[in-house]
Amino acid sequence: MPKKQTECLEKILKNIKAGKNSLIWKKNVFNYVEGVSKRNAVVYLNELAPIKSKLIQLITAIQEIRDRKVPTPTQFQRMTIDELKEMLFKKASGIKVVIVFNHFERLTPSTSRFWLSVSSHERIVFLGSICGKFKKEVFGFYQTFEVVNQKLMKAEGAGSEMDITMPFILVLGAFIFICFLKVSLTGSVILVSALWFAFLVVRTLLYLIR
Repeated sequence: MPKKQTECLEKILKNIKAGKNSLIWKKNVFNYVEGVSKRNAVVYLNELAPIKSKLIQLITAIQEIRDRKVPTPTQFQRMTIDELKEMLFKKASGIKVVIVFNHFERLTPSTSRFWLSVSSHERIVFLGSICGKFKKEVFGFYQTFEVVNQKLMKAEGAGSEMDITMPFILVLGAFIFICFLKVSLTGSVILVSALWFAFLVVRTLLYLIR
């Protein structure tokens, strides 16, 4: 295994032990499955959608690893996503499950929210690859990961899509505060109220689009 790949693997194993998710920039994460499998129950999903079929694949793999009975296809299909998620949590108890996938950048907001909820389980860790920009709505899930070869990502002039909502609100707030102060000095109460109302509207709209 090349030196850089070995260094990435060491960081990944360290993160797994600490219960932290890992991402690899522009690398096929499948190349790390063998190294991670030596100490953990690893399930390679390739991608995280569609959710239901991936949950079934995940539960089936865990049961096979633990040499337990696997529910029939009919039983699986009758279950809802929430029921499958609850089953996954039960099956993952007592072992460390590493979910391996590629193309983090392809995640949709709804898919990322679901897997973010799955990552809250103390025995489940994610290992994925990322090859480009992702939707800003996925940022919450992205924050749970560490890019193990971040230097390479920065060297190529790429990186995560920034969540600019909060900085934008702060800058806008500062601007409105200055206007508020200047107008207050002139005594125009009506204009001050209008500016304050505009700020509240903008802040609410920004919150709704996140």
